[in-house]
Amino acid sequence: MLPDILKKDEVNTVETWEKVRRPEIMRMFETWVYGVTPVEPLDCLEAKVTETEYLMEGAVKKETYYLHMERKGKSCGFHYRVFSPAMGKAAGAVLMINPFSRNQALDYPGKELDHMPYDLITACGYIGVHADVDELCADDAECYKEGLWELFPESMEGAAAWGAIGMWAYAASRVVDCLIMQDFVECGRIVVCGCSRAGKAALWCGAQDERIGLVISNVSGCTGAAVTRGKTGEHIKDITTQFPHWMCKHYASFADREEELPVDQHMLLALCAPRPLYVSSASEDSWADPQKEFEAAKLAGEVYGLYGETGLEGETFPKADIPVGNGFICYHNRQGVHGCRRYDWEQYLPFIQNHFN
Repeated sequence: MLPDILKKDEVNTVETWEKVRRPEIMRMFETWVYGVTPVEPLDCLEAKVTETEYLMEGAVKKETYYLHMERKGKSCGFHYRVFSPAMGKAAGAVLMINPFSRNQALDYPGKELDHMPYDLITACGYIGVHADVDELCADDAECYKEGLWELFPESMEGAAAWGAIGMWAYAASRVVDCLIMQDFVECGRIVVCGCSRAGKAALWCGAQDERIGLVISNVSGCTGAAVTRGKTGEHIKDITTQFPHWMCKHYASFADREEELPVDQHMLLALCAPRPLYVSSASEDSWADPQKEFEAAKLAGEVYGLYGETGLEGETFPKADIPVGNGFICYHNRQGVHGCRRYDWEQYLPFIQNHFN
């Protein structure tokens, strides 16, 4: 049986949700799934341009930044790229979490213009931001503790210590810091998105960082947008065996006993409320289980209802390439395999425009 987001209607007001139930669910995800994100401040956070070039006959300005962080004598950093319309101030920012840059052979989800189509994004008046978060937390069980982990040694021990997903989400929030400080965009007009494992990080980032105005999950599957209980394809045992560094150590203890996990992923999606949420799947991606992603998106709508907003409309799982939803949660199941494609962005961008414009 799925855990009830609203505790069988005990939570029936926005105030009770925000002051009681939401913090309770957040703590459970920290303790049992992603690990606890450090809240201690950094001693230094700065981003500097290292390279500038113009693309598309000068229509798009590309700036590469290096984001430097320091704490207690330790330092680390990573690059992110900003694609902006060459003329005028952007109407918003689309931040794509990218943990694939070190090893593109490892499930890299498509070419750059599929994964981060800056031509489409800038044409809509937004800046596109591509953050190479694996530079400070490698997607490698042997060395993921090198970099960001070393800045917070007090967070290194214990079964609830954060894993790579949590560190990538933290890195994305530091990019948000810089985008706001450098006056690229206003708080609340930032989208966070990710594909596959980065989709898990995007959801966790969006849940924690309420400066983010809209959240997108692309084929995030197990421990992302898909309900865990009754899921086909990848399970907790699979993901914690193959990628033991992604989540906290507590999570692996629920292998083959998902029913005992205090939370499930529909509750993670609900933490994004009342901000707009887009969940997308791929029809041939049985490992992620599109039907369970749809189910989670549908169930998350209960919390949106508390705010008077419409969740995911429609009761029936949609056919491929038929987007559903006109409210604050939308969903589509793209025809094809695991990954991020231009078709996905052609659905995301009107959704963003509808809510940001």
